[in-house]
Amino acid sequence: MTPHDSFDSCLDAFARAVGASLPERAGGDPVVLSFDGIAVSFLDDASGGAIVLHAGIGEALGGSEGAVAREMLAANAALRERQGPILGQDPETRAFGAIRSIPLPVAEPDVLLEAVGDLVKTAASWRERLGTAPDAANPPA
Repeated sequence: MTPHDSFDSCLDAFARAVGASLPERAGGDPVVLSFDGIAVSFLDDASGGAIVLHAGIGEALGGSEGAVAREMLAANAALRERQGPILGQDPETRAFGAIRSIPLPVAEPDVLLEAVGDLVKTAASWRERLGTAPDAANPPA
């Protein structure tokens, strides 16, 4: 396993391994790839030491935002035990999402693929539970 020293080198190795072509991007812009119909954003964290993965879940319907937030907080304990994604809510848009951070030194293609698979599975499960199917192509800023 060769450690990667940059977001771009990790992303390039991952794209080659899964046969994906990376879209053109300006420096700092997230890369969005779709897996099983769910858009996953790959972001370079502020410190430059990790790849942050994000998948949108959507908004709570019918005034259930508080109940959904409480359920997600409880679910985070179980997800943390198995080192899965963290569920949260964007304070500006109020939309829920799943997020995972992978340190660059261990962000080999197989590690990223496993993390993406878990993120997609988690987001799909919560989307089904909430009855949402948002356009997750717009990642958090």
